[in-house]
Amino acid sequence: MSPFPPGSVRAASRRSPAFGLSWRILALVVTAVMTAEVLIFLPSIARFREVYLEQLIESGTLAALALDATPDNMVTEEVKRSLLNHARVDAVVLVEPNKPKRALMNIEPRADMPSFNLMSRGALGLIWDALSSMTEDGSRYIRVGGSSMRLPSAMVWIVVDELPMRIAMYGYAGRILALSIIIALFTAVLLYLGLRWVVIRPLQGLSSDMTAFRRAPEETGTTRAPTRRNDEIGVVDREFQNLQRELRASLRQKSRLAEVGAATNKINHDLRNMLSTARLLSDRMARSGDERTRVLAPTILNTIDRAARLASDAIEYVRDQPAPRLATIDLADLVDEAGIALQEQGEDSAPNVVRSWHNEIGEGRSARADRDVLYRVFVNLGRNAFEAGATNVTVRSRVGAGYLLIDVADDGPGVPQAVAAQLFRPFTTGGRAGGTGLGLVIARDLIRAHGGDIALTETGTGGTTFRFTLPLGDA
Repeated sequence: MSPFPPGSVRAASRRSPAFGLSWRILALVVTAVMTAEVLIFLPSIARFREVYLEQLIESGTLAALALDATPDNMVTEEVKRSLLNHARVDAVVLVEPNKPKRALMNIEPRADMPSFNLMSRGALGLIWDALSSMTEDGSRYIRVGGSSMRLPSAMVWIVVDELPMRIAMYGYAGRILALSIIIALFTAVLLYLGLRWVVIRPLQGLSSDMTAFRRAPEETGTTRAPTRRNDEIGVVDREFQNLQRELRASLRQKSRLAEVGAATNKINHDLRNMLSTARLLSDRMARSGDERTRVLAPTILNTIDRAARLASDAIEYVRDQPAPRLATIDLADLVDEAGIALQEQGEDSAPNVVRSWHNEIGEGRSARADRDVLYRVFVNLGRNAFEAGATNVTVRSRVGAGYLLIDVADDGPGVPQAVAAQLFRPFTTGGRAGGTGLGLVIARDLIRAHGGDIALTETGTGGTTFRFTLPLGDA
């Protein structure tokens, strides 16, 4: 059950603050539009300056052509000033092939005046000239050369004060800036509303569902109707809802299994107490004076041992395994100890069957592991082999690729092909009757806790070999 009251999760999700993604998108769009406007502004301001100067050249050319109306190409000072003022220039020189040079000057050109030839300047040069001009302050006379549409073959030079042009450029830049801001804000608002409707709102709903699911994963009331969108957001939304359903089903199943496991743990505890009592009674039956009763006693004892083992393995499987306590151990000594225990168990269950445990580890072979845990692994593997029908079990080891490889080989009938693929699944008995199907699973968990693994490497009519690995050094 969820620790939150019904409906509280949904209410909390509604009160969650809006995403900052909307404002980030808005800022990103405004920045992108303003960047584009700047890239457009640079050639625009350069073109504005070029056109402004070309107009001055045209008006200066027209003023210079007025000299052709006089007999000696001379005008009075008053007429000269009037022509130059109407042309908005301070000097003009018209150089035409095969004709005398014509000039009107209020200011003589000087060598220290900045000079610009519009006919030889490229795009980048015009942009640089425009930006340089806008950084100047006050009056500055410049010499500008170019061609006139009235006289395409002539070269026209003018001298002009840059200040009026600079003021006009500032005004043009201000108008461009205002227009850019309006366009940027208008575009950003439209994109913001569109993205918020198409992307942000669905993402906020999906985020709210994720938050609600995290807080109450088993609460089915947080499920909403699936979206009908066929784009990526629709796919994500539907997949998330499918994931929610699957996880809720898994959690419900896990909760029920946990309840069953707790009940089974209690039943196993009581069952083991009952089996202990039954074993005591069976021991007395084995010492009975009645021959028929003594014959039945071993069978009863074997049945009680299998039931007790089933209860122990079930508890061991559901219990969390503690971290292994690593220490350097003598592997050959441990294998001998496991073999003695297995042979004693075999004599108790089937005294007429000869079982051999061969230790080929070799003296001096050490391993870094938890001795008690590794002992249980050897006992589980050996007991499985003997119960499957083997009479000889051989344990050998070698070092390879940073791991200690340990083989437990037997001469039993082998593992059936249908069982080999799922041998390490819980409650897979390997084809023999009376097994719990948990021995190999528990052995694998114990080996993996050491940082190694276990696998079936060989099986057939000639026997079966299990190999498990232990890291060399600290796990």
